[in-house]
Amino acid sequence: MTKLFVIIFYCFSHLLTAQNHGKFTSDSFPSYLIDNSIVEARKLESKIKMLEDKCEWATRIGKKVDVFWLSRAKGNLWGHVYEYFLDCDNLRLIYWYTDPSGRGEIVDFMIENLEDDSMFVTSKGKYLKNKKKYLMYLDKE
Repeated sequence: MTKLFVIIFYCFSHLLTAQNHGKFTSDSFPSYLIDNSIVEARKLESKIKMLEDKCEWATRIGKKVDVFWLSRAKGNLWGHVYEYFLDCDNLRLIYWYTDPSGRGEIVDFMIENLEDDSMFVTSKGKYLKNKKKYLMYLDKE
């Protein structure tokens, strides 16, 4: 009975961390999925290095907080917004796809501070920083 409880608890807690499909299930941030040209254009080298070397990606706490559609002349994009509390920093990761499912090729990528508001989150109620169950993870100053 105890083993069953542990297995159920593990599966449930794993589902709550978001991005638990494909390459995102590894124990380290899958930076190789993001084209180097995106990293260079967005000047994300130091943030990516931090995610790779200093963060325990496997123990991240958070989830997808929003998905939105952006209509452009070159074609539509879908932004998938994730907020994570990590041992190294609290971050909002925005993955841009041409595929609305969010499982295709990443065509753009952004990193924001989780504590800041974002133009890519459609309502204040979606932020993890505004949810009581996540308040303990916010940096205390």
